[in-house]
Amino acid sequence: MRISKRWMLHRVSILAAFFAAAVVSAQDGGVEIFSGMTIFESGSRTSLSHLYSRRGSLFSGSDEVPNSEDSSMEEHRAVFGFTHGVMPDLSLSLLLPVLRKESSNLPLSGVTQRSEGLGDAALLGKYRFFSVYWEQSAFHVAAFGGLELPTGSSGERDGAAFLPFSMQLGSGSVDAIGGVVLTLSIARFRFDALALYKANNEGSRDFSEGDFFVLGTSFAYRFYHAKYPGPSASAKVGLSWRQEDPDELAGVADANTGLSELRLIAGLTYHPYPEIDLVASVEVPVYGDYDGEQLALDVRTFFGFGIRF
Repeated sequence: MRISKRWMLHRVSILAAFFAAAVVSAQDGGVEIFSGMTIFESGSRTSLSHLYSRRGSLFSGSDEVPNSEDSSMEEHRAVFGFTHGVMPDLSLSLLLPVLRKESSNLPLSGVTQRSEGLGDAALLGKYRFFSVYWEQSAFHVAAFGGLELPTGSSGERDGAAFLPFSMQLGSGSVDAIGGVVLTLSIARFRFDALALYKANNEGSRDFSEGDFFVLGTSFAYRFYHAKYPGPSASAKVGLSWRQEDPDELAGVADANTGLSELRLIAGLTYHPYPEIDLVASVEVPVYGDYDGEQLALDVRTFFGFGIRF
């Protein structure tokens, strides 16, 4: 009987880890990669997700300032994900994004810049080093790490000139990611917490994105659950804090990059069957302190589909 409860617990409490979709770049779009649980003992999961983000508010420090040029930037990110359980406590993941970016400052120049194509892929491993189970509850702690690979183009051009680094599809560098995550599930409730660090190396044309550190937490409640294998649904709310160093060009920091930002994330997950995950979430910044003048995030949405086999 206890085995059955553990089996159902792993399959109907999928939502809360999706706060991590806001914390990284190429890794965005994965299902349950940044949770304390592995793929459930063994097996595989494929997923397909779409993320949309828009930046159109201009900030200096923590104050919004007039965006007289009406500058903006939008990104669409479609991500194919694959995760395989090598052992009960070890899983490996591949995330492959395809991007479409568009930026404009129409009143100034009438020019819109675009780039689209394959982005930087990510290879990640997760090891669950602590687990404890009790009646209808479980607690897991896992460490994860991996590499972001330069599979995306970093030489996109607008005519003869290179597009800005923010419009490139890839970084041109191999970057390291690592962190720790925990998941506590008690009956229909779930709590997740994350600490992550990403070290970005110097890539194309001596450019390096700023390293960043993220702390995140989320709370989920499974408000609907039919008798197995019936459908279930969950709702969650979370916060993510990001501290980002300035970008560097040839070792010189860009004065208009680097930030501290707090984001609020809310979402829903629906499982028509235990093996299928349907996810929707939205995130908005609630506080930001930006170096120099920068376009800040206005909104970000996430829609994902995953299937386990």
